[in-house]
Amino acid sequence: MRKTCVGDIVFSFAFAEIRAAGEVIESCVSATKPDDFGDKGSYWDNEGWLVKVDWMIFDNPFRPKDNIEEIRPYLPEKYSPIQKSGNGNQGCYLASISDELAHTLFKLASFEYDNTSCILYDDPEHEIRDTDAVNGIQLDRDISETEKEQLIIARKGQGRYRKNLERVEPFCRVTGLMDKSFLIASHCKPWRDCQNHERLDGNNGLLLSPHIDKLFDKGWISFTQNGDLLAANDKVVSVLRVWGVEYPLNVGNFTEEQKVYLSYHRLYCFIG
Repeated sequence: MRKTCVGDIVFSFAFAEIRAAGEVIESCVSATKPDDFGDKGSYWDNEGWLVKVDWMIFDNPFRPKDNIEEIRPYLPEKYSPIQKSGNGNQGCYLASISDELAHTLFKLASFEYDNTSCILYDDPEHEIRDTDAVNGIQLDRDISETEKEQLIIARKGQGRYRKNLERVEPFCRVTGLMDKSFLIASHCKPWRDCQNHERLDGNNGLLLSPHIDKLFDKGWISFTQNGDLLAANDKVVSVLRVWGVEYPLNVGNFTEEQKVYLSYHRLYCFIG
């Protein structure tokens, strides 16, 4: 649950059917078990993790068991939410799946999904590199425990990094949203690629609305040195306009320090 990110896609598998999919709209938070659970899950701890999802009910729900021949090739080897027989895995509450399986599930539900507006799941290679970087920080004897904690939570845009960023960026440059409680602290140079001082540098990031952050994080958009918004392709432009974002768009001037990090984003992250 704690690995979920705003913009991730989640499928609902209940009563032997996949009936809905939704987008994570808030970061995971600690919470008590909802009262409307009643006696269900009586063996669970009362404290757990809450992930809010904006659900869309499928017009054509389907049983994985009836379509297992299409699904089976894409099932994870470990921690699969669906058994090779097509039955659900009762020991698995939330699991990561591949893009291929996600697209297959959307197809079986006769649901057209435009993945230019949201990538389904994080790149496994990036996840591995993130983990390696975290391990490197934890094993570094030259860094205090307090500093290690700040460096690691900066990966999720929190702690000292977010405070430093908010001193530089007061609102979302693309949407104009100023309420920081709804904004994501996004790194321009990805956390996994940074030196430790860059991970906490407020110039290495932007405060972005969640849907804009998803595009920026996945390289679908970037910015020129003079503040022009860049879109990877025409589909991304269409998505922006559906969201009410004008294109072309200039978001204003960046500091010289910000321009260094934005250059990295355009060169190594932007897919346009």
